[in-house]
Amino acid sequence: MGNKKLVFGKYKKILRIKINHERAGFFAYFIFVLNQLRYCEKHNLFPVVYFGERSGIGFNKYFDPGHGDNMWDYYFDPVAGYTYKDICEMVDDPANPLKEEDIIELGGGDLWYLHKEDPESIYGYTYGVYKSKEEFDGAGYNKQRRKASYFVDKYIKVKSHITEKVKEFYEKNMAGHNVLGIHLRGTDKGSAKASSNVMRVIGPEAYVKEIDKYSEKNPGCKIFVATDQEQYLEFMENKYGDRVISYDAIRSHNQKNPFQVDDGKNYKKGEDALIDCLLLSKCNFFLKCTSHLGETALYFNPKLKCLDLNYLY
Repeated sequence: MGNKKLVFGKYKKILRIKINHERAGFFAYFIFVLNQLRYCEKHNLFPVVYFGERSGIGFNKYFDPGHGDNMWDYYFDPVAGYTYKDICEMVDDPANPLKEEDIIELGGGDLWYLHKEDPESIYGYTYGVYKSKEEFDGAGYNKQRRKASYFVDKYIKVKSHITEKVKEFYEKNMAGHNVLGIHLRGTDKGSAKASSNVMRVIGPEAYVKEIDKYSEKNPGCKIFVATDQEQYLEFMENKYGDRVISYDAIRSHNQKNPFQVDDGKNYKKGEDALIDCLLLSKCNFFLKCTSHLGETALYFNPKLKCLDLNYLY
């Protein structure tokens, strides 16, 4: 596994990155990672992600013991070359000078501060310290996206078995076409502490005008739909027919987010969300609403142009 002096000597400690928000979706967890990576760079700490069975006072809704004991490892390579299992093996090796006390983690208060109170953290939309912002702040969003894209580019690598699925879908359904990506968030949108404007659920009817405007300029374009609501997808299919394409993801028919349902499909829920996000990042233009999933698509592709319907009146 290497020598501590060679691998970790320039760092003060190893930070075990964890989650602290049992009600959050996949990309809120992702933001937890980005903000702790930022904390590591600021404080000269070596990052290793460990997302176990529990999240805060509840359970990690994406944890699936059949895929391992670290949820992060299901979907991503280690952020700095070593899994948490690697680190534990070093600690257990008498020949390795790495000790348990070399590993630290942030307490709940510090995690919440990074997530919603530190003005320099990464925010997917205007919650927490930015809650009072009702109007669209283009410069503010661009600043957040630049910060996030830096950490995604430097530290985040999606597992190859997932990128292969993305590639296969893209080549079969999207390659050679002008593709308009749309993300419709239903279910529990509105539960975060943000302004009423930002938290509004934007139904599929509100997208029609913008889809039609884009279609007039780009005749025959495909429409990639990412949504957690089955009825939203059906609306788009009934409206636009075979121009609509979508990934075969788990969706809800009611107001309960699919990831909150205990149905034994924890791994697939995370994979579906990640694949939808990556496919959105490959579209030619993006109609979105305020959501961490949609924002993360822009972190993976900073050049993607978008319009956020939560800010259209």
